[in-house]
Amino acid sequence: MPALASPPPLSPSLARYVFAQLCASLPPPSDDTPETRHARDELAKDAVAALCPADAFEADLAVRIVSTGTQALDSLRQASLAQANGDDAKRSRCLAQAASMARQSDSAYRVLQRRQATRDKQRADMHPAAMERAGYWFHEAAPPEPDPAPPPDPTPAPAPEASFESLSEADQYALMYPDRARRIRAAGGLPPNFNAGPPAPDLLQQIVAGTSPTLCALDPPALMAAA
Repeated sequence: MPALASPPPLSPSLARYVFAQLCASLPPPSDDTPETRHARDELAKDAVAALCPADAFEADLAVRIVSTGTQALDSLRQASLAQANGDDAKRSRCLAQAASMARQSDSAYRVLQRRQATRDKQRADMHPAAMERAGYWFHEAAPPEPDPAPPPDPTPAPAPEASFESLSEADQYALMYPDRARRIRAAGGLPPNFNAGPPAPDLLQQIVAGTSPTLCALDPPALMAAA
């Protein structure tokens, strides 16, 4: 039986189109000169190539991974500049944008990984040695009866820990700035003499009224017992 064929490589015209789409989605470099733009484009192109896209769909995923990841880094850079200029509102917006872009990049990367892992497994299963081990050469013989399924484990498996990206914005703030979140909850709003950049109004309300374990752990023991 023939081995599973690899997807055809991208045509030169399609590869040029993908590269043009990639460059158009990248933020401008901090030092916007022809040399830095060329270096930025080459770095992004090498990053897409490192993801080894095998067809047009995977090339689109790779472009999304690299472009949103680059946008996340640029948002972090702008947040740092805003902090240096004392613009706390802009800094908060840039940090939120960076977190959103990073989540999108990670999500597209997981889709690409699953697709490539499935294709690699299909190729491995079609290898002659694997087919022989699986009994393909004796496929006309009656297969043995399968072993009975083991009884289910009475002990439930622990739930997987949530990743930082899957947490709410209020929980992320509490993990990054626990002292600030504790003061906000204790004051029921923005406390006096709050020297750090204040959270956005909707985020401030989420921190005050949130009941997640992360936020409740910041409350004094008496309040936690009452809750």
